[in-house]
Parts: sequence; C-alpha cells; structure tokens
Amino acid sequence: MTVGLSLLALNLRPAIGSVSPLLDDIQESVGLSDSAVSVLTTLPVVCLGVFAAVSPALSRRMGTPRALVLGFLLLIVGVLVRLDQAAWALFLGTALAGAGLAIGNVLMPAVIKSAFPDRVRLYTGIGTAVLSAGAALAAGVAVPLRNATDSWSGSLALWVVPAALGLVVWLPMVRRTGRPAPAAPGSAATGSLLGDAMAWQVTGYLALRALVYFTALGWLPTILADLGYSNATSGALLSVAMLVSVPGALFAPILVGRKGTAPIATTIAVAGAVSLLGLLWAPGIAALWVVILGVTLGAGHAMALTFIGLRAPNPQVAAQLSGMVQTIGYLVGGIAGPLLLGLLHGATNGWTVSLVLLAAFTLPELILGLCSSRDRAVRPRTRQAATAREQQAPQSPALVD
Repeated sequence: MTVGLSLLALNLRPAIGSVSPLLDDIQESVGLSDSAVSVLTTLPVVCLGVFAAVSPALSRRMGTPRALVLGFLLLIVGVLVRLDQAAWALFLGTALAGAGLAIGNVLMPAVIKSAFPDRVRLYTGIGTAVLSAGAALAAGVAVPLRNATDSWSGSLALWVVPAALGLVVWLPMVRRTGRPAPAAPGSAATGSLLGDAMAWQVTGYLALRALVYFTALGWLPTILADLGYSNATSGALLSVAMLVSVPGALFAPILVGRKGTAPIATTIAVAGAVSLLGLLWAPGIAALWVVILGVTLGAGHAMALTFIGLRAPNPQVAAQLSGMVQTIGYLVGGIAGPLLLGLLHGATNGWTVSLVLLAAFTLPELILGLCSSRDRAVRPRTRQAATAREQQAPQSPALVD
C-alpha cells in the first residue's frame, strides 16, 4: 500500500503544474489571448474544487480503489488529449486531468486512514512530501523536456508515464476489495458535515492555506521581479520555494506527534507572516524569506491533510470531510486569493497592501488551526438524528395575547 500511496501522491500535481513554465510557448503556438491564458491557469483549481464535491460519493458507490482507478483513467486521457495542440484539446485535457486529480486529492486522506490508521501523521507527511516533490519536479523539468521533445505537448504528455504506473498498481486492489455495501439511509456514511463546527474549522484552515499557496505560486515571481530581481532569478526562487516545501510537508506531521498540533500550527502561521512581511522590510535577502515561505507552504498543506485524518473517525468520514474541505477550500482560497491580490496590486500599483493583507490572513488561520487542534472527531449529522434532537429540545412556552 505504501507504493500505491506514493504513486497516488506523485501524480497529484505534475499534469497541471507542468503547464505554467510552458505558458509562453503554449500561448504563442495555440494563439491564446491573455484572458484565455488566465482561464487556463485557473481551470485546474476550479476542477479541484468542483470535482472534489462528488469524489466522496464515488468512493461510497464504487469503493475507494475503483474511484482512484477512475481518477487515473481521467488523468491519462486528459494528458493524452492535449497532444492535439489545439485550443479545445488543451482546455478539455486540462479539465479531464483536473477531475482525475480531484478524485485523488480527496481520497488520499481516506487511503491513509484506512491503510495506516495508527500512523496517520507519518503517512500524511510522506504523502504530502511526495506530492510536493512531484510539483517541484514538474516545474523544474518542464522546459528541459520541451527542449528534448521539441514540443510543449510532448513535454506535457510524458507525465502519462507515472499516471500509467499508478493505474497498474491500483488495478489489482480493485479485484481484492470488491464493491462496498450500500450505506443504510440515515447512517453516518450518508450524513452531512455541514452542521459540524469542527468540519468548518478544518475547512477554513485549508481555505486560508490554499489562499497563500496559490497566491505565492501565481504571483511570487512577479513580486520578486518588481522588487528588482531578474526574471531568471525570480523563477529560480520559486523553484527553491517548491523544493523546500518537501521537507516542510514531510516533517510537520511527524513533529505533531511530539509537540502536538497547536504548536506546529502556530509556528506555521507566525513564520508565514514573517516571510511575507520580510519581502517588504528586507527585500535584499529575499532568498531567506522565500525559503521560509516555501517551508510553510509545504508544512501548512500537510497540516490541513493531517487535521482531516485526525478529526475523521473512519475512512468513510475521512473521504467525506476531505471532499468538503477541498471543495470549499480550493474554490475559495485557490481562486479568490490570487484574484484579490492581483486586483489590489493593480489598484495600488505596488505590492505593499497585498503582502500586508496576505500576512494578516495568518491571524484567522492561526485561530482556525488552534480550533482544529482540539481532540474531537467530526460527526456527520443525519436527518433522523437532527429530528430526534429537535424533538428532545425543550419547547418554548406559547405566547398568549
């Protein structure tokens, strides 16, 4: 199962993360407008959020291995469709790949909860570290692969290889597990988490982490360029941020086992704020701030996934909580954050307000992290349970004229 988890995590970023370094080539080759490029870069995040909503239901109906096989198939088809080098193929392929990645994103915590129930923190760290390594690898080799294949589509298509390996590994698990029994109406598996405070706290934490992550991913090179760094240096520093996110993702959940979740969540929030403000206070040592920011990006994402595993009482609820967290988290944080900071930059003609605001978001992140650190499992609320509670509640005396 460790191999299956590693291949799952490895495939969760490269198919979409390899696009950004090739955007100039893609835009020129396909003839995309600037607005179309903006849609293309936002589309994967939208798919991660939208398709995360249906992934728990797929897991309940098909079983987690079958749902993951479906995710790998969508990813493979999406990667291959982009070989056409036409605009429609580029957008359709990206959407299909994003749908497949969304299924894997949501179900990875459920896989960890099911296969390693007593080592959730360790394997969450391993999975998130491999995910971060895949993102860094995709960004780093996209241009060399384009040069080697003499085609941007060839560079993107090579990511079908790890996806095919993941499919090969997960197919035998489908035969071994069989289909799940349908959940009984009114059971916890069919309940809703929308009325659970802890579920919303974990969701809010990931939303704010996603806001910082996708904003940094989208705007950091531009910020550094405006601070006086060359385009080459700015791109290299972004790669450094992605690279150092790997040990951050690996060690944060492990340290949770020794220090507890609250101190680690506090450290991530404080270090994140310092790194963002440091870019304003001391831009001459931007490399230091980028390293600190990169570590917090990996550690923060790992903490969000750790909260899902720790607060879910079983793998089924872990998938349900993960779907809620990632649907809302990616749609809110992944889209609103980059858009808001871009608008603020345009309105103020600088990055001071944007970076200060982004640093200010670490305060509610800290509060939600501390709330999520409480040792309490989320409780899906069934319709029958809600009705019973309402019937048991004391009735207010009738008003008399």
